[in-house]
Amino acid sequence: MAVLCSNCSGKLIFNPASQKLECAACGSMFSPEDVSDFNADIHSKYYDTRVYTCAHCGAEVVTSDTEVSTFCIYCGNPAINFTRISKEYRPDGLIPFKITKTEALKRVKEKFLKNPIIPKEVKNKAVPENIRGIYVPYWIVNARFTQAEYISGDIHFGKYTERKHFQRAGSCNFKNMPIDGSNILNDKVSMKLEPFYFEDAKEFDEDYLNGFYSNTSDMTYEDLRGSAAERCHELFSKESFNSVAADNKMLEDSVYWIDIQDNPLYLMLPVWFFTFKYKGEPHTILINGQTGKVVGTMPWEQKRIYSIFWSIFFLVLTVMTLCFLGITFNLGGLSNLYNMLIIAIILFSTTVFTTGLVGLKKIIKNNRITKSEDIFKFVKKRQA
Repeated sequence: MAVLCSNCSGKLIFNPASQKLECAACGSMFSPEDVSDFNADIHSKYYDTRVYTCAHCGAEVVTSDTEVSTFCIYCGNPAINFTRISKEYRPDGLIPFKITKTEALKRVKEKFLKNPIIPKEVKNKAVPENIRGIYVPYWIVNARFTQAEYISGDIHFGKYTERKHFQRAGSCNFKNMPIDGSNILNDKVSMKLEPFYFEDAKEFDEDYLNGFYSNTSDMTYEDLRGSAAERCHELFSKESFNSVAADNKMLEDSVYWIDIQDNPLYLMLPVWFFTFKYKGEPHTILINGQTGKVVGTMPWEQKRIYSIFWSIFFLVLTVMTLCFLGITFNLGGLSNLYNMLIIAIILFSTTVFTTGLVGLKKIIKNNRITKSEDIFKFVKKRQA
């Protein structure tokens, strides 16, 4: 339910910059802890949210009164109507937004939009209307993890190579491990947003949600246990691999189990979602609402980027040819200094070309994350 200003009865919205609830009507500012919502029962396990439905596309938005605008955030149609009140499970706490919408958009522009390979159509979509703040549910887990695994690798003895097998086993404790509480949002995507700093966590108060969307956890305990086990397994296996001094290493088999200790904490963590469509495909850039870390990448024009790489390739080829002719035939009495300069250009161009190919591979990988239908559906269907 919306919280009203005690001075003028205007709606209060949480401002990440000031960490205060601000009244858009009179400019008054209040700490969320000092504002009372007489409709809320702070001792209840649940809190009320409002569900709005778009008459045009049927999308549902669950949010506070302060965030609902005169148009649907999905299709842009102005026909959006209140339908019902829903009770949601009350989290243990949350980390308030620290990065404002303006700052989040600035981070995206600084990271991507100065790049010449980004299409102009995409750059034009970097507007505040396409960015929305969502509190994403997380479970904070303490666990005891045990794993045993078998790793094979090649060991070289002079001219001979022998395939050896190695055993690794052990137990370790994981403290304050964040696990994304939504089955729809991809775990690998949510992990890229880390770290979050839990010393900034506050006791849950609906007032922090004013002006933002939120999502509720849809995980069962077994879902949570499975996700925590997979994350611990990935971290343990990485260290195990690093401890084996061999070539062509391969994980042959592993057995692991997890014991979740204490009761996991249910927290809401702040994330900005920059969502847009390009050539009919959805793209989503995520920004950590606490630290400003940007996750994902922008679509790029293939023709332009490939032309850049081929230009560099032919430049390297041309310089190498000139260098070969100069050194072999001493054309024009090329000096040693000039030869060294050409060699330096070759090395530099080759490095740029190789680095560019590696960077391109990384861009393509991140672009798969950015174009994830799961993230787009999360923003579209799971906002609260």
